[in-house]
Amino acid sequence: MIQQLAPPEISEERRFIPAGIVLFVVVTSLLLGLLLNAPDILRTAQRQEPGWQRTVGVGLMEPIADVSHLLFLDRPRMLIDTLLDRAPAASEVTATPTTLPPAITPTTSAAPATSTSTTSPEPTRRTVTETDPLVMYIGGDSLVGQFGPMLDNRAAESGLVESEVVYEFESGLSRPDFIDWPDRLANVSEELDPDVFVLYFGGNDAQAIYMPDGSWIEYDTPEWEAEYRRRVDAVMTQLENAGHWVYWMGMPIVSSETFRPRVQFLNEIYQTEAADHPQVTFVEAWSVFEGPDGGYSEYLTDSSGDLVDMRLDDGVHYTTAGAIRLAEVTYDVIAADWNLP
Repeated sequence: MIQQLAPPEISEERRFIPAGIVLFVVVTSLLLGLLLNAPDILRTAQRQEPGWQRTVGVGLMEPIADVSHLLFLDRPRMLIDTLLDRAPAASEVTATPTTLPPAITPTTSAAPATSTSTTSPEPTRRTVTETDPLVMYIGGDSLVGQFGPMLDNRAAESGLVESEVVYEFESGLSRPDFIDWPDRLANVSEELDPDVFVLYFGGNDAQAIYMPDGSWIEYDTPEWEAEYRRRVDAVMTQLENAGHWVYWMGMPIVSSETFRPRVQFLNEIYQTEAADHPQVTFVEAWSVFEGPDGGYSEYLTDSSGDLVDMRLDDGVHYTTAGAIRLAEVTYDVIAADWNLP
């Protein structure tokens, strides 16, 4: 006869964890996660367009980010970003820009400044050699993400170019409260002193402009055009006066029919402002990515005649093949100016 043994009794203390402890652990974990990621959450709130969502988000996260910093809880994330070579600059977390030139108050619809390039002497470029290569800085918004490394690779093949590529998602000239590009470029000018700046903006700039006094200028107004033109001109002037040569990239044709007129408007500003600066060249990208019918096409033929996917699904950014296509065009422009192979 087999005797069945009763299972050992388990005390109530071991079988259940008090609900209060579970709730405490969950709340503590959420709070710790919030403090560890407070700087990133604050930056996300800061780069939203003006409105009650941004006001509430920034208002809630600023004190939490301050507490995170005081308790050194933001250091692990900063260390990870540094190891991954994506540490944010100090200008990313400042509430207001420090070097933005004074704003203008237009009285009429903005018009391009009068060109003086026809009377100025033609500037000369230095001779580039293997022992004294061309130093190039490629910077801007997320459009640089694929394009920048491909231009860097193409230029490096010459053996006469050294490049640095830096890009920031969702940045631009409209929102210096998020990233102050004029300040950053001034630092690059002083520390790296590149011969050439290749700049790419526009993916995030067709939105309300943040002003130094905390006010906003709504998009699609004469005031917006005047202020944005001033900012583009200020960056061009800043770098030109420091002795640099600038290649200002144009936006490509985009898939969205509602976003497309905004892109064309930005391109017009970049092109006309560049025309007033002898050391600034506008590199047109629109026609580079037009389809056979002159419209948007995700697939285009490459140099081998093959049909290749050139654009990401968002209809704005480039695939690797698209980035190579634009890098070739851009390198040809730069190479012709600097006698590169």
